[in-house]
Amino acid sequence: MAEIVEKLEDLKRLDESVHWFCPRAFDDYGCYFDEDCLDILKTETEQEKKARQEKVKEAENRRDDALAACRILAYDGTDADGYKEVLKEGLARQLTRCEVCVREYHRSRSLLQLSLVAVYDGEEVREFLDKFDRMNILRIGHGLDSMTESLMDLPPDKRSITAAGDVGMYALFEALNCGPFLQDEEALQQYFDKPFRLVQTKKKIKLPNYTPGMTVFLFSRNELRLSWALRNFAGVKRPLTTTEFEHAVKPYLESAMGRVNVLSLQYEFLATFWKGARLIISKLPKDLITNQLRSMEGNIYTLALELFQIDSAHFSDMVACYQMLLELSSSDFWGAMGGINGQHVAETILRSPVLDRMLKITNESEPLNLEEKFGWALPFVRSINAANLVPPMRALLDQLLHKFQGEEYSKYGSSVCWSTGLECLLEAVRRVKPLGGGPVVIHLIEVVAKDHIGVIMQEIDGIEKKEEMAIEKTEQLALDIVESVLALDVQSLAHGRELLLKTKSLQYEIGLSSLDVWKFTMRTLKPGHAALAAAVISGISGLLPLERFTKRQTQQAPKQTEAWNFALNRTFNYVQGDLLERLDHFTPEQLVELYQEQKAARGLMSLLFSGEQRVHQATLDVFKNLSGEDNRRDSMMHLIQVFFTTTLSAISNAQSAIGKAGIFAPSSIFLKLSTDVLSCLCDSQDGVLRSKNVLDEPEVKALEVFWETTWTTLESVFRNTEPWSNLGYDKQMMQDFCRETMDFADYVFDQYSIIANTLQFAQRGSGNAKKVGQALLEFPTNAFIHITKWLRLRDEYLISKAVGLTSKILIRLQEVGIEIDKKASQYIEQIVTSTEKIAKVKTKLSMNQKAELQRALEKHLGESLIIDVDALPPKKQGTLTGWAASGSGRSTPVPSAKPKGVIDVDAWSVRSDSDREKKRLADEHDKAYADLIAGASKGSEAYRQMQAKKAAMPATVKAAQKHQDDQKNFLVKRKQEKEAAEKRKAEALARQKLGAGSGVAGLGDMGKDHSLKGQNVMVSSDEESDDDDDLDDDLFGGKNKLERKKIERPNVNPNGALGLRPEVKKGPVRIQRTNRSLKDMRARLAPDLQPLHKVILKWDFFHNGDYPPGASEHIFRPVANAYQDPTTYQETFEPLLTLEAWQGMIKSREENTAKPYEVKVTNRSNVDNFIEFSSLIGHTENRELSLQEGDIILLSKARKPSEDSTAPHCLARICKMKRQKAHLEVVYQLMPNTSLAPSLTMQAVVFGLKISTITPLEREYGALQGLQYYDLCQQIIKAAPSRRINFSEKQIAAFQDVYNVNRAQSEAINAALENEGFSLIQGPPGSGKTKTIVAIVGGLLSQALGSSSNGATRISMPRANGNQNAGGDATAKKLLVCAPSNAAVDEIVMRLMEGVKTRSGRHHMLNLVRIGRSDAINTQVKEVTMDELVAKRLGVNGNDDSRARNAELFKEHERVSGTLRELYQKRDGGEPKGKELTNLENEIVSVRKRKNELGVRIDNVKDQERNAGREAELNRKRAQQAVLDEAHVICATLSGSGHDMFQALNIEFETVIIDEAAQCVEMSSLIPLKYGCVKCIMVGDPKQLPPTVFSKEAAKFQYEQSLFVRMQNNFADEVHLLDTQYRMHPEISVFPSRTFYDGLLKDGEGMAGLRQRPWHASALLAPYRFFDVQGQHQSAPKGHSLINIAEIEIAMALFERLTGDFSNFEFKGQIGIITPYKSQLRMLKDRFSQRFGNGIFDVVEFNTTDAFQGRESEIIIFSCVRASPAGGIGFLQDIRRMNVGLTRAKASLWVLGNSESLMRGQFWKKLVEDAKARDAYTTGDLMGMLRKPSSAFPASTAMTQSMYDVGSHVSQMQGGNNHRAAPANVPRRPSGEAPNTAVPRKPATPAPPKAAQDTEKMEGVRYRFEDRVPKKRQAASEAGSDSRKSNSHSHPSADNNTPADEDVEMEDAESAASGTATPHSGAVPSLDGARSRAETPLSAASGGEEKAANRADGSVKPRPANVAPAVPPAMLKKRPAASPFIPAKKTKPRR
Repeated sequence: MAEIVEKLEDLKRLDESVHWFCPRAFDDYGCYFDEDCLDILKTETEQEKKARQEKVKEAENRRDDALAACRILAYDGTDADGYKEVLKEGLARQLTRCEVCVREYHRSRSLLQLSLVAVYDGEEVREFLDKFDRMNILRIGHGLDSMTESLMDLPPDKRSITAAGDVGMYALFEALNCGPFLQDEEALQQYFDKPFRLVQTKKKIKLPNYTPGMTVFLFSRNELRLSWALRNFAGVKRPLTTTEFEHAVKPYLESAMGRVNVLSLQYEFLATFWKGARLIISKLPKDLITNQLRSMEGNIYTLALELFQIDSAHFSDMVACYQMLLELSSSDFWGAMGGINGQHVAETILRSPVLDRMLKITNESEPLNLEEKFGWALPFVRSINAANLVPPMRALLDQLLHKFQGEEYSKYGSSVCWSTGLECLLEAVRRVKPLGGGPVVIHLIEVVAKDHIGVIMQEIDGIEKKEEMAIEKTEQLALDIVESVLALDVQSLAHGRELLLKTKSLQYEIGLSSLDVWKFTMRTLKPGHAALAAAVISGISGLLPLERFTKRQTQQAPKQTEAWNFALNRTFNYVQGDLLERLDHFTPEQLVELYQEQKAARGLMSLLFSGEQRVHQATLDVFKNLSGEDNRRDSMMHLIQVFFTTTLSAISNAQSAIGKAGIFAPSSIFLKLSTDVLSCLCDSQDGVLRSKNVLDEPEVKALEVFWETTWTTLESVFRNTEPWSNLGYDKQMMQDFCRETMDFADYVFDQYSIIANTLQFAQRGSGNAKKVGQALLEFPTNAFIHITKWLRLRDEYLISKAVGLTSKILIRLQEVGIEIDKKASQYIEQIVTSTEKIAKVKTKLSMNQKAELQRALEKHLGESLIIDVDALPPKKQGTLTGWAASGSGRSTPVPSAKPKGVIDVDAWSVRSDSDREKKRLADEHDKAYADLIAGASKGSEAYRQMQAKKAAMPATVKAAQKHQDDQKNFLVKRKQEKEAAEKRKAEALARQKLGAGSGVAGLGDMGKDHSLKGQNVMVSSDEESDDDDDLDDDLFGGKNKLERKKIERPNVNPNGALGLRPEVKKGPVRIQRTNRSLKDMRARLAPDLQPLHKVILKWDFFHNGDYPPGASEHIFRPVANAYQDPTTYQETFEPLLTLEAWQGMIKSREENTAKPYEVKVTNRSNVDNFIEFSSLIGHTENRELSLQEGDIILLSKARKPSEDSTAPHCLARICKMKRQKAHLEVVYQLMPNTSLAPSLTMQAVVFGLKISTITPLEREYGALQGLQYYDLCQQIIKAAPSRRINFSEKQIAAFQDVYNVNRAQSEAINAALENEGFSLIQGPPGSGKTKTIVAIVGGLLSQALGSSSNGATRISMPRANGNQNAGGDATAKKLLVCAPSNAAVDEIVMRLMEGVKTRSGRHHMLNLVRIGRSDAINTQVKEVTMDELVAKRLGVNGNDDSRARNAELFKEHERVSGTLRELYQKRDGGEPKGKELTNLENEIVSVRKRKNELGVRIDNVKDQERNAGREAELNRKRAQQAVLDEAHVICATLSGSGHDMFQALNIEFETVIIDEAAQCVEMSSLIPLKYGCVKCIMVGDPKQLPPTVFSKEAAKFQYEQSLFVRMQNNFADEVHLLDTQYRMHPEISVFPSRTFYDGLLKDGEGMAGLRQRPWHASALLAPYRFFDVQGQHQSAPKGHSLINIAEIEIAMALFERLTGDFSNFEFKGQIGIITPYKSQLRMLKDRFSQRFGNGIFDVVEFNTTDAFQGRESEIIIFSCVRASPAGGIGFLQDIRRMNVGLTRAKASLWVLGNSESLMRGQFWKKLVEDAKARDAYTTGDLMGMLRKPSSAFPASTAMTQSMYDVGSHVSQMQGGNNHRAAPANVPRRPSGEAPNTAVPRKPATPAPPKAAQDTEKMEGVRYRFEDRVPKKRQAASEAGSDSRKSNSHSHPSADNNTPADEDVEMEDAESAASGTATPHSGAVPSLDGARSRAETPLSAASGGEEKAANRADGSVKPRPANVAPAVPPAMLKKRPAASPFIPAKKTKPRR
């Protein structure tokens, strides 16, 4: 007791303001307990919480003290009474001021009880608690009594809780918290009821928290208490807390449950209990149900189940309790139920008599609220585990959908049951959906199909007639059920397929009963409202990712897979036969209504993308009906235009399904449809995005998602194609599919810029272009790794596309700052670095393609790849003859037998395969060790030096060292080899057992790789092959090829020089081939041209000046005679190249006649630091504009771009032209920082003007950039030709006899055949250059042609089947013949078409290929042009039948369309009624069906055309390769040899012949040398016209100088001079020979007689005559050119005199009139045509001097034009032009000039004086003389003077130079010499006439074709010129046969713009020192001083004799016998 008293004293000592049972004190009324602070708990800080809890802890301590003090009540006696009173007073004080203290005090009763029970026995505790409770009841009663008194004294309207006073108020509150008081009915009646009623007289009491009184009163019979409890319990807006439940609910709920137990049931209490229980459960959260409700003594769950069959008012509250318990915690519900299943629960509830009675009530006295009575059903369905759902659903549906629909039930009841049943069924379907499939799903669908689908479809019968708003709830439910059940059935099919693929078996049967659902639903469809159609279509959209098992897949589980296929096929039958057929009867308006439903749109689009062809076509028919369009693309265009967001979203949904499924069937349709969609969006002509600004957010989102799904689906296709190819699909189909995929991927990526621009425009405020680009390119980046895997494909077209796409993506990603996955970069690097020896990734990529990949990857990564060049496959150094002699089917030379005298040391050391393997291992070890230490220490350099010494060791020493190493390691290596062999053997056996192929470990796994190696779509890395030739060209697998055992013939000499014999002095020059890396080869073949483009496109078109805008003059330097390195060479030539380009642009600006045209921007993007935009142009318009790739265009805002320099403008380059049916898409490239760039927005309009084309410039620049990788690089930069070889007389005579040539020609031919490097042959006019070239070609091809047994047979070269896509180095090595102009090339081609002789003298026809544009090539060589040969091979005209069929198809479609329109008009007119209308509708359906069938065929035709285009491209490439493979010689212009075609094809030109090599700038000469050339034969004449150079400044720097001339300057003695001319009459040749060729040019034997003509009998018409015309020149009406009318009159008079006096002679095509000036040429043509009619052009050829170079004519009239009293003679000063003009005639040359003016020029003065001296000068009244007959001027009987007869007495020939005279007498050739050998000239007595057929022919002389067969030609198109010569508005074109007269235009010396850098003085340029040309008068100074340009003493450097010293006779080789493997062809008749 003392302890209790102490506690009591402690409480007394507390301040009165401190509360005993809560933390409050003083005036603090804060919240501290959790249940009082529910609003702030979430926002409370940890610190605040801690402080609060500390105060609660203090309060709990005080509470414990108070409870301990209460034990004083247990003591009796006077001692304790005082303390008891103290306690009671204290409690009374505490419990009348704080509601929290009241609550906590009464809750602590249980704590007091627990503390006592632990110490005392139960009886004592009960006695104590009785005292404790009585104390509380008495206190509460006293307080309530006082409250009653207080309230009774007040009028009713004043009575309230506040008016009762604190004592009464707290007594009432304490009564509601005191359990014993509440359970004491007597006390309640005595103390509580009256004040409780009084206090609520005016206002009801409302408590904010749950109290025990609320719960107790819920179950009270007292109406006042019950109503108050119901109201207050419902009024608390928060759930019960755990504490509240334990103290305020649980004890009293358990007590109430005991009263409704079946065993002690109080029937009348049932309704009260379940009403209260319902209210309590509604306040329970889930955790209270789980932890508190289920822990009560009674089970309320099962309790209810036992009471459902009792007919009482409790039913509604009881099912409401079930509903809440199921919704709150279904797991607890079924946990509490134990073994009771769902079917039992459902049946128990539904069989309730109360429910049955309610459903039958028809007249409601009060609302039944049946919906509430069935509220439990849906939660019930949701609560059941899906696996157990079918039995309960059977019970539910049977009752709800069938039993309760009986007539005995009320309509209201039936409708509620019907609605509930439908909801439950819909929920059940959704519940089982996550299962995917299996027995449960199957059974549920069967339940629906067998028992319920019929009544469900009755619900929606007639729905097609309703409006949208009129659809009822149950109808919508039925629609949803249809949709969901169909979707579930489709999903079940998919699940079954997946299981079969994984496990090859199913544990259930694939039933077909569910197809009743399909049948019922689809056959209910009728035209009208779209609701049912939308539901059905949406439900079956999951069919898209389903495809049949292939035959290979069905082998693993045949029975079940076939059953599955059958089920799928039945499904497709219903879709196509029922659904889509019925939809086709819908009107377009009804279909539009259907399509506007998003889910219907998605479903229809899924069906459209279906891989089932019939479903796809039927759906397409529906879309055509909807859109009114006839073909697929137009239908898609209509959908996109009208329903942009809906359509793109639906398409994205379908694409996503295909991508996720990863199946093959719909992938092909995906490619076609997506191509159409992208075309509709982005097409340059009608693309929606080109004209539509996508602004609103849904459209933007739809476009973004479409782009994403397109790429994710593509990613899936790229990833899965290889596995698909192993499933047994048709190989050709897979190949076509792969090609379609690659085409589509390439096309999609090309549309990136359009999509990006659209999104950027729509999202202007949300970020820059880079962010948009990064977001879009994220998806191609994800697909990239899978795209790179396609680099292993076999098909060459696919390889090419894959390389191109990979490179494009790499570059584009780099631009936006996205880096590819590391694995992808490593994979590409492995591909690039793979070789034959080290195949890291085995591919069929060519070296060029690998180099392209490497360049792109390096640009992407920003760093160079480190590739070991030594690891690359060694370059096969087969020569042209080696290739030709191989006779194999390969283009790569097979090494020939080892020549004698070469020691084969390696053959000793490498004896067997084992030795080779050991050697390889040792090499790898050395390399690995070198890599390890290289650069790691100071010793690394020593190691490298050691390795270098080791490499330089003689082969014998290396062999000895290797032999020692082999001995040491023999045992170890032997063991390793045996183990490796055994392992390989075991693997091979395993493969034979399991089936070869990658990934076949799980044989039988459906969908796994079962293919054999070589039959896959990809090249497999484990395919064993020593050579890439073993890789089959077929996409899917290989043809068996005979193994070719490689014969290794090491090429080592005893001195250790690998591959070369010991050098023999004066032997042929040999060039060492360098083994280039892929990157170097790519840089040589396809260098980066961007720097050039950037330079040019930065230029301001209106800039004035000789130098380009922004150029510094110091960067220009003269061309040196030699350079030490390629860099210096490039630094010289690159500025000069751009300088010439600038001058060409100035010329185009001045003379431009192009037409401005409109340019509308349809797309813009940034690519490679350029702006690129596209525009459209019609084909017709472009035929006028002639735009082509490589053109430079001036763009401007001004309508006339070239006339307004102030308008924003810039230069652009056409970088791409895409040919489409209706138009061309032109892609322009320009620099970003131009004044026009900001204006080039979408749809902006600017104006363009074609300036020039830079294609030739690009090729020259590319050649210059790639020079360092040429094998001839050193020879080029040093300008070092190969040295002359001294041949024996026997060698020289042999070729003289074989080729019927002279000695000089024979020497040149011998040298060209033997030497590599550069061979120079100078061919003066008429000296047989072309004949020499033809002989060289024959010599080079002798071994190739020598295997034929019949001389004149065309040899068929070894083929490569047009399929030379090589993963190895089997590169075709061919002979390339070039010239600067088309005319020169054609001249050679025509000669080669006649055939060549081999060294043995046999004549053979050649396979020739002429490369170039057909319109620029002579028609006589058309048959050998590439285009013609390819067309012939492809059979271009073989598809006429198909065209006719297609045309008929389109016509029939048009007819049917017209019929259908008429039928529609008839129906819409409203006249047909009844049966007539029905028949009309049926006819419409029939005609529409026919129209759709035709539309399908049209779509197929268009698809075939698209595929045919791709196939045509591939076949064309193959044909080009085949044509080149079969060719002996390829001919092209220099620029044409740089055609991109050669980069794409596998070919090398080790030997190149360049004709007219002195007439092209050096840069042009480099172009054909980039294809691996090691032998270049240059033929030309520096004494004739030089290259045409527009820039005077560039000419000053010697840019006009050809490579030929630069080499001749350095090594004049190495040039072979062809010293005999066979063209001119000796009287014509004498002056040019003495003046221009130091007298070295001799006449062929008998030339005077051969060229004797009848008119030579007249002195007036002599072979050579100068007519001194006294007229004056004048300026032309237009331009800066000159004309001379007097000379024209004389020319016409001469023509009239000649043709009049010798009318019997056929002059047609025999007369040429030439002049240096274009205007004079035009005037000549005009005057002649005016006098003689247009027929004159058939007789006379008019041309400029320049254009006539390389040409000849019987008679030449040369009009000099220049005639003025003072001034110079202009560019007549250039004696090279003079030389050309004087050497074109064969029989007669008549020069018309003003001698007074011409004498101002040094060499023209010589000519005039020479003419006078030779009596060839005519002056005076020329017209008078020409009016007289020519016979009036008989020729002198004097001998004709030749160069040998004109002695030193001819003073006018002396000039200022000492010309070396020809020998007085040259010994005649012995009788064995060729008859055409030049001899000293005899007196020119006319030779006796030969037979008629011989008069025009001389033995040994070749004649041009047109010299023998006169033909009609247009003068303007006749003369070919250097490709650098262009028309007035374009830069020179590669193959453009533009007349040279359009290139050279000069008025006088002061304005000289010719190819010569003529100084102002008019003198011929003199080159100082090493830069001088060959020392002839061409380099002499001229003018008044006439200084010698040779040695200071005036002498001429003697030229070494052409006769070589005697050498031992050459060994005669026996001609090889004809190969038995190449059949001889029949001799073709010679043309």
